[in-house]
This record gives sequence, C-alpha cells and structure tokens, in this order.
Amino acid sequence: MFTAQDVTVIIPAYNSAATIEACLRALHMQTAPPGEIIVADSSKDETPDIIRKGFPQVRLTRFNNQTFPGPARNRAAGMARGDILAFIDSDCLAAPDWVERIVAAHNAGHEIAGGSLEVGNAEKPIAWAGHMLEFREFLPGGPPRPVIHIPTCNLSYRKRLFQEFGGFPNAYYPQEDLLFNYLLNLRGHQVWFDPAIHIYHFYRDTWGEFLPHQHRIGRVTRCSLGRLDLPGRDVARRPLLAWLSAPFLGMVKFLRSSAAFLRKYPAQAARMPHVLFIIAVGAVWWARGFASGARTGLSGIRGWDTPLEDVLLALEQQHEK
Repeated sequence: MFTAQDVTVIIPAYNSAATIEACLRALHMQTAPPGEIIVADSSKDETPDIIRKGFPQVRLTRFNNQTFPGPARNRAAGMARGDILAFIDSDCLAAPDWVERIVAAHNAGHEIAGGSLEVGNAEKPIAWAGHMLEFREFLPGGPPRPVIHIPTCNLSYRKRLFQEFGGFPNAYYPQEDLLFNYLLNLRGHQVWFDPAIHIYHFYRDTWGEFLPHQHRIGRVTRCSLGRLDLPGRDVARRPLLAWLSAPFLGMVKFLRSSAAFLRKYPAQAARMPHVLFIIAVGAVWWARGFASGARTGLSGIRGWDTPLEDVLLALEQQHEK
C-alpha cells in the first residue's frame, strides 16, 4: 500500500513569482503532505529566491534557458525518490486532500490518475474563457471514470511506468501530455479521472497571453491529430481539408465551450455574459492556429527541436501495426 510519503510532487516553473508561493503553501498544508516536492525552474524572475528562502525543504533544479513543461517534468521525474509522480503546475492550488486522494486512487490499482480543474482567478473574464476553451472536459462533477487524457497540471503516474515509456516529448507543447497519455492507452494503461482529485488553476487573464496561447493550441492540435486516432484525424491528416475546415472547427469549439459554461456555471454566465464574446475571439485565434498548422505543420514553432523523439516513434510504430 502506498502512503503520502511515496508521492513526489513535480512542478515546472517559468517566471512564476506571482504564484509559486501559494502553490507550495497549499502543498505543505495537505491533509497528508507528500514525501517530496521538486520544482524544475527556468525562470528569469525571483522564483528560485522565493523557493530557497521560503521553502528550503523543496528540491530545486534549474535550467539556464526557458524550458517547456515536458522536459522540465522529465528531469524532475528522473530525480524523484517517490514511487508516485504527482504533477501540478506553478499556477495551480491543490485542494487540501489532493495528495490523499491521489494515494487512494493508486492504492485502488490505478497506474495513472488525475482529476478536475476549477478556475482559480474566477474574477477574470478572460480566465473563464480560456479555461472553458481548454479544460471544459475536466470540470468538477460526474462519477470517476476512465478517460484517454487528463492535463498534466493535475495528473499522477506510477514512476516505473512513466520511466518505462520515456516521459513527455518536447516537440508538441502544450499537447505533449496528450501524446504521451494516448501512447499509454494504446499499450493498455488506463487513465483514471476522479473529479474529487481537485485543483484550482489560475488561467492566463490578459489578451496578450490568452490569444497567442489559443493560436498555439490550434496549431499543435492539427499536428497532434495527425498522429492520433481521435475524432478529427481524417480532417487533420489532409492539409488542404484541414485548412478549409478551420473556421468550421473553430465555430464548433466556440459552441461547445459556450454551452459548457452556460450549463455548468449559470450564475457566472449571468454575471459575466461577455465571457461568451471572449470565448468566440479565442475560438477564432484557435482556428487561425489550426489553419497555420495545416499550412506549415510545426516548422519554425519555438520548442520544436527534436521531432524524432522516442514517444513519437512509438506512436508511429503503433499506427503501422
């Protein structure tokens, strides 16, 4: 049986001075504190100083240059002492029983387990829009159930399994976790979603952060679907059709995200109806990114420096079978 002392919490951080203290404090206030916390940091701000001064028990590993979450998490996983790797982001707050519930899920036999995401900065309309566009499938509520994917800001793995499959690829941020989880599904390893494993996520809340991120998600989505047997793959694998379909797909994304917001959060929708407009703008930028991915793939996108990574080769080999 696992205990909380078998859990290593891993946090990738980049310029996280505004949120890292609250993130770490929430972890130290757990009903069952984890055995270890590792922050993989590539910040240029005072994030590492905050950690060293306020949380000396946290293990800190540093990168010289900005590093995407996938390789940052991989390095920390290689350092981990615990048998369970629990991933959360530096802009997230874990619910008080987060570690306890992760341990319970693994003791129930689940090798991969995660949960729901709630908006942390709920007073910010842009945060609501971004959250619904990106995370509407992972909102609180519903029964525990198997899924294909859970975002890595609230997900845990058995360490041996994570290491066996080589960790996250670097090339497809912010969907490197989707590719990895999809590969694990193909190999018979179920991802378990328990909404009670709960975090609060502080989403991007300015136009300057929100729109470029939606564009990148759209671009990477088109390229990821080219490797995955998921809905939309037939469109994504035909560049001209993908480019022509981008506006329609953006409209579908807007309708689904808006419907989820209205259904799940009617009080917030009544108080902030302009969130629907922001969702629409975000969906347009996502569609532009999808069309861009249809034209150029990932060529030239920042971070795409190792396209032939082991996890991607494994996916290609699986498709050939």
